[in-house]
Amino acid sequence: MKAISVFLLGTLFSLMSLNSIASGSNSTEIISCKLPGELSRKVSLSIDNETKEINYSFEKEGKVELAVLFNEENKLKRLTDSEMGVTYYGFKRGAYSYIIDIINGVEKEEYTISFDIRKNNKVVQSNDCLHSSFRSADITSQYITDIPYVDDDNFVFP
Repeated sequence: MKAISVFLLGTLFSLMSLNSIASGSNSTEIISCKLPGELSRKVSLSIDNETKEINYSFEKEGKVELAVLFNEENKLKRLTDSEMGVTYYGFKRGAYSYIIDIINGVEKEEYTISFDIRKNNKVVQSNDCLHSSFRSADITSQYITDIPYVDDDNFVFP
């Protein structure tokens, strides 16, 4: 009887896992930044597998506090500073700018990620992402606008 109960419980968990995988397969996460602190916070970018639109979300304790859709009318900005080995992804909402920085290391898959929020071009939040954060090796999309790097102290991204 105990073996049957364990088998049924295992089958139930397997079916629940398959259902959650199937329901979440509509998008592919390309950047995930888990932030340090007592509260669970996560910044992520994902690409919809059908429409190819990019979704930004900021979650706190599992609840989405900010969601932004990037498509033909609203494109995500990307700036690459190849001299410093940093790629920035960002956008503005009113007085606020949201920026994800990916700092490349010496090795191909070595990198760190940080997340900044600016208000009127002044940093109001800056966090290094936890080590469990990741970025896709190839982030390409028609909904990303590449901004040319400008070596000017007055240049503001995004």
